[in-house]
Amino acid sequence: MNRIAAAIIGGYLFASTAGALLSALNGPGSDAMLGGALLGLALYAPAIIWAFATHSARRAWAGLLGASFSFAVLAAVAGASS
Repeated sequence: MNRIAAAIIGGYLFASTAGALLSALNGPGSDAMLGGALLGLALYAPAIIWAFATHSARRAWAGLLGASFSFAVLAAVAGASS
C-alpha cells in the first residue's frame, strides 16, 4: 500500500515540479505552460514505474521526494531570476 501511495502521490509531485521547472526555464507565456504540462504528463508514467521497480518503498519515497524538492528549488530560482 505504501508503494502505491509513493507511485501515485510521489509520482504526481515529481511530474508537476518537473513541469514547473520547464515552465520557469522557458519564461512567461502559454507556450511555456503547455510545454511544462506536456513534460509532466510524459514523466508521470516513468515515475510510477520507477516507484515499483525500486527495492523498497522507502527508496521510492526518497527518490521521488528528493527529485521533487530539487526541481522545486530550481524552479523557484529560475522563476526569480527571470
